[in-house]
Amino acid sequence: MDFLKLCVDLSLKGGFFMIPLALVAIAALVMIVERLLYLRQNRIDGDRFHFELRSALKDNDLNKAIALAARTKGVVGRVIEEGLLRIQAGETDVAAATEKVIHSEMSPMEKSRGWLVNFAQVAPLLGILGTVQGMVVVFMKIEQVGSADPKVLAGGIYIALITTVAGLVIALPVTVAQEYIRTETNKILHGLDLYLIEIREWVERRKTAE
Repeated sequence: MDFLKLCVDLSLKGGFFMIPLALVAIAALVMIVERLLYLRQNRIDGDRFHFELRSALKDNDLNKAIALAARTKGVVGRVIEEGLLRIQAGETDVAAATEKVIHSEMSPMEKSRGWLVNFAQVAPLLGILGTVQGMVVVFMKIEQVGSADPKVLAGGIYIALITTVAGLVIALPVTVAQEYIRTETNKILHGLDLYLIEIREWVERRKTAE
C-alpha cells in the first residue's frame, strides 16, 4: 500500500509529461495482451503435427493430411489446409497454392508489432523531454528568486528526473515483451515453412513417380 501511494505521489509530481507516458504504457499493455492471446491461439505442437503430416503424405493419403490441417488451430492449420485443398484440385506449385492465404494471414500476424517497437523507443524520449522541461522550470525559478538554495535545487531536480525513470520503467518491459513476441511469431513462421517444404517435396516425388 505504501509503495502504491509512493508511485501515485511520484506520478503527480512528475508533471505534464506523465500523461503521455501513462497513455503509452496503457496502449503498450493492451497490445502486448492482444499479441499474447494471438500467439496462444496459434501455438501448436509442431513436432506432432510434422510427424502426422509426414506420415499422411508418406502414405499418399491426401485426405488424411487435409483432415489433419482442418483440425489444427491457427494460421498453420489454415495455410496448410488451403494449400492441400488446392493441390487436391490439381495445383502443382505449392507456393502458388498457398500464396493468397499466406498474404491474408500476414496482416494479423504482424499487427501491433511495429507499434510496440515504437513505444519502446518513444517512452524514454518522452521521459527525457519531461526531465529537460522540468530542469528548465527549476532554473527559471532560481533566476526569479536570485539564489540557488541547494534544497530547492535538489528537490526540483529529483522531480524533473521522475519522467526519465518512468520512461525507462515503461520501455524495458515493453522491449522484453516485443522481443518475446517476435521470437514466438518467428517460431510459427519457421514451422510453417518446414511443413510447406514437406508438402513440396511430396508433390515433387509424386510428379517424378508418374
